Amino acid sequence: MTRAKVFRNRMAVATLFVLGWGFVILARLTELQVVKASELSNRSTLNHRYQQAIPAKRGDIVDCRGRLLAISQVQPSVCADPSVIQDAGGVARDIGAILGKDKKWVRTIKQRLSDKERSFAYVARWVSPVEWEKIKELGHRGIFCQKEPIRKYPMDWLGSHIVGFTSLDGSLKEGAEKAFDAYIAGVPGKLQTYRDGRQKKIWMGPRVIKEPEMGATVQLTIDQNIQFFVEEALRRALAETKAKNITAIVMDPRDGAIRAMANMPDFNPNFYFRYKSNERKNRAIVDVYEPASAFKIITVAAALEAGSVRPNQVFDCEHGGIKVSNTYIRDHHSYGDLTVQEILWKSSNVGAIKISSTISREHFYSTIRKFGFGERTGIELPAEAVGIVHPLEDWSRVSPAFLSIGHEISVTPLQMLRAASVLANGGYLVEPHIGEKVMEANGEVVSLVPQTKGSPILSSQVVDTMKNMLEGVVEHGTAKAAAIPGIRVFGKTGTAQRIADGSYSHNRFNASFVGFFPAESPRYGIIIVVHDPKGGKTDGGEVAAPIFSEIGRQIVLYESELPGYRRRRLAVAENQRPDWPSATMGVENASDRMPDLRGMGLRSAAYMSMKIGLEVLVEGEGKVVAQDPQPGDPIQPGGVCRVTLKEVRIAP
Repeated sequence: MTRAKVFRNRMAVATLFVLGWGFVILARLTELQVVKASELSNRSTLNHRYQQAIPAKRGDIVDCRGRLLAISQVQPSVCADPSVIQDAGGVARDIGAILGKDKKWVRTIKQRLSDKERSFAYVARWVSPVEWEKIKELGHRGIFCQKEPIRKYPMDWLGSHIVGFTSLDGSLKEGAEKAFDAYIAGVPGKLQTYRDGRQKKIWMGPRVIKEPEMGATVQLTIDQNIQFFVEEALRRALAETKAKNITAIVMDPRDGAIRAMANMPDFNPNFYFRYKSNERKNRAIVDVYEPASAFKIITVAAALEAGSVRPNQVFDCEHGGIKVSNTYIRDHHSYGDLTVQEILWKSSNVGAIKISSTISREHFYSTIRKFGFGERTGIELPAEAVGIVHPLEDWSRVSPAFLSIGHEISVTPLQMLRAASVLANGGYLVEPHIGEKVMEANGEVVSLVPQTKGSPILSSQVVDTMKNMLEGVVEHGTAKAAAIPGIRVFGKTGTAQRIADGSYSHNRFNASFVGFFPAESPRYGIIIVVHDPKGGKTDGGEVAAPIFSEIGRQIVLYESELPGYRRRRLAVAENQRPDWPSATMGVENASDRMPDLRGMGLRSAAYMSMKIGLEVLVEGEGKVVAQDPQPGDPIQPGGVCRVTLKEVRIAP
């Protein structure tokens, strides 16, 4: 083969190789620039753009009359992009000087701003608008403002176990804040920044590509004023009884709407981090206790429904004790013959045991379950306890006897109030709830009230009979201290020995009372549970019943629709935080003029306004600096008092 031919062959091969390689390149270019152009463009955009969530402003939580219990305020937060900051120490010192921070804070921020791998860092959260303007004037590159919501609870301790709280970063929530988070939370926005091919931040300033959407307003069934009455009564009772803790619930027995729920000691949700989780626990739905004699309501109702006893049927109460299957059970007093209603009035253990013996174990167990024991009530609040009801097959020979007097069973205060409410609403087991409605920003309203009522679990005849007998408990029996002047009340006391070291203690007790008013058409059901009272008085009639009476009397003064009563006002000395008195009905206000609230804190100002019959609308926080009506202006019952509060800083 000649050299020329070899050369031509080689050239042909080289040409084919070049043409083939060119075709591959062309195909690849076509794929990249035509076929996958859109996909690659989007990928490039994502590689150069960085998105960060902007927290949404949480919706308000208000009481049944629209008064604020929780609110989010938007304040500027100082943020930084450490990757573009040149002098971290200088920036930290300049900002610290404006905010009045110490050297330790400056060192911490300097270290944070020196991390060039970070593209975002907080410098100071929730500064005042004036402080941000001063920081902005410094002109430091990489420092910018991000407006963020901060959660405030304007009534401080009021309703803390119901309203709950949400932590600064939103990772921890309790109470209504958690229960209705899906409505309140809102939708976060988006903030966009840019990065180069090496993933280094390109400082072009952040750009908001999606504004956050504020959450909806949730209205609770809680009445701020009634909640206030309850907490003040419990606070005084805790000091007087030296109890470990006290729980109270106020509920509308007709539909299960919770008007107040309180535990003492309580906590301030604005500073939730200062309290242990055990101190923030809502004992009304989490803690269980043996209801003792209050459970005799269930025992007698079960027997009446079965037709095994009559209200005037007489039982021999054995003069102080009874032996049940080798177990001797004592009465707190020695009684002879008592009728069924007298057994309730005097709270005889022997009498209750004998009544329970007239019904079958199956009927007794079925009645206990029908009254809702051993299951959650369905209230929206988190962490509700189930309670303890032993299965029928686990009952011993003495179980019916112990159950008849409220032992061998554990209930929450809410379960006990719910069960007793069956006697106040015609025989129905209601579903307790704290949610009233959700109000969306677009005007849409969503009801949160349970719609199912169910079937009655007691006949109307048994309900009326039980109400009449329990009214006698207040008039003639162990709960005389629960009486409310001019109002018919019915209810039942309970005194249970606490369990200590695996056995019942002889000197530590739980005292309780559950009652309703007005008896002719019950609108309020209240349960009081006092854990481990000290100081001599330990019975439910001595410890819990007076608290019920005090709360009930304040509600009667406040409520304008109870039979035979109109809303009345109480005399209040100006410029003095009053103590809710053991007042009689019908005390009128000594003056029809507005007192001076200026200089008071929110709690004191609200207290005085409520006492003279005015609804309080609050703006700001701190001390009262302005009010409407003005001091000395004429006031009308049922009017509105608007107060403006501001933080008062005392110069050093």
